[in-house]
Amino acid sequence: MNVFITGNPRCGKSTLIQKILNGLSGKKIAGIITPEIRVKGERQGFKIIDLCSRKEEILASINLKRGPGVSRYRVNIDGIDAIMDKFLESFGDSEYVIIDEIGMMEYYSRKFRETIRMVIDSDKTVLATLSKRFVKQYQDKGRVYFLTRENFSEIYDKVINHIR
Repeated sequence: MNVFITGNPRCGKSTLIQKILNGLSGKKIAGIITPEIRVKGERQGFKIIDLCSRKEEILASINLKRGPGVSRYRVNIDGIDAIMDKFLESFGDSEYVIIDEIGMMEYYSRKFRETIRMVIDSDKTVLATLSKRFVKQYQDKGRVYFLTRENFSEIYDKVINHIR
């Protein structure tokens, strides 16, 4: 049972994931989140964090000198791969899998792509945020919800009912 949340940038996808995570307390959850790195109010990049171990790496940053470029950021493929290794340690025992997000930066990592493919095809309940450019690729692999600020509560209710 896969559920994908997509929408325009800054529509609340990560906030929705966090709210759903809070509602799943007591469940065995594996996953990754990708919060912003902000310095003096300015976004400098993104972290990638394994939910179980809390290990974190830089996903992408304006301060990296090497790595593929996405917008003004350089992507840290080695960091993504390290977090995927940590994620896989807890994946087998989980009931739910949270992936925030399946996007361009993450997709530079072959290990990420292969892991996501395996997770999506598993018998786990998967909840993932999805960059709009990946909707066509994933629409036949689960239910896709398009989030806006205006329908946040409605989508939250639908998703929580869907995954329970």
